[in-house]
Amino acid sequence: MSHEIYARVFTTAYALLATSALVVGASAPFLAVLLFTPVTASWPLLVLTAPFVGPAFAAAHAVFGSTARDDGAPVVRGFLRAWRRHARRSVIVAAGASALLVVLAVDIRAAWGTPVGAVAIPVLAVLAVLTAVTALVALTGVVEHPDVPLRRLVRACLFLALRRPHFTAISLVALWVLAAAVGALPVPALALLTGPALYVVWVGSRATLRPLRVVPGPEPDSRSVAAR
Repeated sequence: MSHEIYARVFTTAYALLATSALVVGASAPFLAVLLFTPVTASWPLLVLTAPFVGPAFAAAHAVFGSTARDDGAPVVRGFLRAWRRHARRSVIVAAGASALLVVLAVDIRAAWGTPVGAVAIPVLAVLAVLTAVTALVALTGVVEHPDVPLRRLVRACLFLALRRPHFTAISLVALWVLAAAVGALPVPALALLTGPALYVVWVGSRATLRPLRVVPGPEPDSRSVAAR
């Protein structure tokens, strides 16, 4: 292997591991509640701390984008700059998704075991999945398209996530693997797998957003901002 290949492998491994540590640190309030308290009793705290995850994910995606363009791009400083730049929009995305998921979960719980549940629960479950995948793609979108109004961006992300479901499925599988690993071995999984899992999500979400183009005008239909 040449020196360039060794250097590329080292910088990639460093970027993934450093991003893991940075995301864990930025999401510490949410992770502390998730890992050290019973979820059934502390879910209100989970909802309150979930928005911390949004800027952490967005900053990680910004780091992956910068290191893909330039091997020498700073990881720590780049993460902190991206966190500050995209915090407001990514918090709105994460908070909105968390609130909607709670509403859907409460509705599923209320419908469970009732005659209407056989029809309502599958619909509510599909809406919950759509909410999660739209938020994932939107957290990449706030980095890739910072000038697009947030409402327009979220609508386009929903449309594109449905239009390119294979990329969405890959992102969900990566997060499922991370969640399963964290459930078994929290500290090693968070330290070693957070960065790689988010990298897979970033690749999938970026591919999902590739057809997105900015269209002048107040509020065009979602289909008008997504073209092949």
